[in-house]
Amino acid sequence: MYHSDAVIRQLQAQRILAEKLDNAVAGVIDAVSDQVSKINKGATRLSFYASCFTDEYYDVCKKQAIEDNRFLMGMVQLVKDRRIVFELLKIYIEYQLENRSTRQIAEIKSQLMRLNIHIAASTLTSNAFVVGATMAVIAGMNIRFSVAKSIGGHLGDAVGVLSIYGIVQNAAESAKRLQVMHPAYYQALYIRRLEMMYFLIEDEFIRAGAITNKRLSEYELAQVLAKLMGRA
Repeated sequence: MYHSDAVIRQLQAQRILAEKLDNAVAGVIDAVSDQVSKINKGATRLSFYASCFTDEYYDVCKKQAIEDNRFLMGMVQLVKDRRIVFELLKIYIEYQLENRSTRQIAEIKSQLMRLNIHIAASTLTSNAFVVGATMAVIAGMNIRFSVAKSIGGHLGDAVGVLSIYGIVQNAAESAKRLQVMHPAYYQALYIRRLEMMYFLIEDEFIRAGAITNKRLSEYELAQVLAKLMGRA
């Protein structure tokens, strides 16, 4: 998938986002700031590993090791099938449509049509609408910059290691926020070993009002989908 390819290219780039600081503009300055933040977070994360043999930090260290492992599992899936963003969206829409009747799905579709959004689904079954809605969101969702910002670039081997750990730390913090704000969606991702990949779309979901610990009404879900597409 396109968005997954963008993530992979960023991970492989191994270059700092702001390569020519002398020509910096506000967006590049922000990118450099993000890079420094990742390096600082990476250094903090690695410092906990240095304290693994102390009773005070053993539990923290053990939890970090589990997070690192689950992050790597998510990355393996990303490289293997390149459908991470699609799956993250599909799982969310599946959760929101669970146990909804054909009439309720028709109401969501009607709400979207009022916004001039048409979902390509041959039938109004839950499964057909999930796939159609996911594809529509993917087509209209502009997350390229946010994904690139989440991954960032790297400078040199030592700094690169710190930056990578900074990305893992960002992913862990994002997953923890999701666990608090939307436990059901977090659990659905966790089962599929994808909760550490949620950071890739967190900004878009927050902006659209998607992450709330309740089942959305038909009108609310239509509004969230429209916002994810940049249409509301």
